[in-house]
Amino acid sequence: MTELSSLLPAVPLLYREETGSTNTDAREWLKRGAPHGSLVVAARQTSGRGRIGRAFCSQSGGLYMSIILPGHLPAGQVTTLCAVAVRSAVLQLTGISLDIKWVNDLMLEGRKVCGILCEGVWDTDRCLGMIAGIGLNVCQTAFPEELRAIVRALYPSGSAPCPISHFAAEIYRQIFSLLPASPAHMTEYRAHCITLHKHIQWQRDSETHTGCALDVNDDGGLMVLEDNGQQLVIAAGEVSVRPQS
Repeated sequence: MTELSSLLPAVPLLYREETGSTNTDAREWLKRGAPHGSLVVAARQTSGRGRIGRAFCSQSGGLYMSIILPGHLPAGQVTTLCAVAVRSAVLQLTGISLDIKWVNDLMLEGRKVCGILCEGVWDTDRCLGMIAGIGLNVCQTAFPEELRAIVRALYPSGSAPCPISHFAAEIYRQIFSLLPASPAHMTEYRAHCITLHKHIQWQRDSETHTGCALDVNDDGGLMVLEDNGQQLVIAAGEVSVRPQS
């Protein structure tokens, strides 16, 4: 990662071999006055976080980065934008084509290789900015037993075609190339979202609901037709594709 500063010479950069969470580091840095566009990167995290309060496995061999962004866009729109940026960066650097699972996961051969967590930072009633956290499994050779069936690395043999710093730099460039035209990235997001047009289930009010995923709106909400005929938008939560009977 030492070459990252030369790949992004104009970017304020904080790099750590190990940290609790890059999102937490970026949040604290923003509150101390870090400008939008600042970047936090770590080789590993001890307290990586995913959506819905879940832990995010953050071993060596992965990329863990958080970018400080302006706060004028909805978190769901920033999440979808980051998903498109990661997919484009991986495709450009490796030729690997990833799928997107609503709203914040990127998948390879049915297993998760990337998660995204976007969080607003507030000072009383004033939004200071948005933290876009990205964890990409690049070349980890092993995962905890309970995760092996659902996650993987791009290169599980431990050898990637380029340094991890190149992934960080290209993802950063892709995000800032997409931001000015947002939500134009949604066309690409929808084209590669494997959740759409599938029969799905989700939890609401402690009950399991089922229906068909119709579309994703420009704010990142999943538009659903419930089996009872009601249409609604799911803004957050866990959605799974139901096996066909």
